[in-house]
Amino acid sequence: MFGRKTPTVEEQREALSLVLLEAREHLEPILDAADGLKADLLARGRSPAVVDHIAGTWLASALKAAVGG
Repeated sequence: MFGRKTPTVEEQREALSLVLLEAREHLEPILDAADGLKADLLARGRSPAVVDHIAGTWLASALKAAVGG
């Protein structure tokens, strides 16, 4: 389009793979923190349902903040 060569499927896959690897690097600490939160709450005797709710709410908020929302 507009004089630029359309990337091949393989080039598109490579570009997507690089973006996903970069996203993983940024998200991994947040996901690890959520897992730590769950482990801490479970160790303190909270029920698994409550732990999932609290950690899920925290994770959603952290991800929203991470993407600038």
